[in-house]
Amino acid sequence: MMKKTIAIALTCLAAAGSAFADTNVALNGTVTVAGSGIGQSPGWGDGVLAAPSSVTDGLFLPTNTQWNLGTVYWTGSYGADSVTIDLLQAASVNSLYLQADNNDDYRVQYRDTANVWHDLVTISPHRSVGMDYGSAALGAPVLASAFMITAVGGDGAFSVSEFQAFGSAVPEPETYAMLGAGLGLMAFAARRKQRKA
Repeated sequence: MMKKTIAIALTCLAAAGSAFADTNVALNGTVTVAGSGIGQSPGWGDGVLAAPSSVTDGLFLPTNTQWNLGTVYWTGSYGADSVTIDLLQAASVNSLYLQADNNDDYRVQYRDTANVWHDLVTISPHRSVGMDYGSAALGAPVLASAFMITAVGGDGAFSVSEFQAFGSAVPEPETYAMLGAGLGLMAFAARRKQRKA
């Protein structure tokens, strides 16, 4: 009985602890795009517009991939088109990674749990050719339910292929209940063992 109680307690603690791990909380988030320039790449021939969901699939394209091949791309004025990522649940986020067209600047905003949007950072991918990486370590974590990416500088031809946000999901109330149950079972098992000794 004692071994079974300890095994159950450890399982509860492990399940609760996994909610606090530093992971890509944007993985498989819901992606929506808005704006009249989405899928436009005049002067570059036919592009290959990726499904919006590819932005949170966890996969980076090879560095230097042409900006309008297998990406979510657009042309137009700054701030007119956007890529929005809704997280699967609210999360405390401390760093961001973006693979985007190399010669542009992208503003990242976050939506808090009260549905208010806030400016966060501007990410400028490495200045190379085609798709490249940019990142931002946040000075203090933000509690976010969504992120929005818009172009704020560059040549008027923009694209995003991957967005990742690292931090930890904010535990649901049942996670706290499971943590409490695990700790309670551990205390019960320790007390029971002490009585037998």
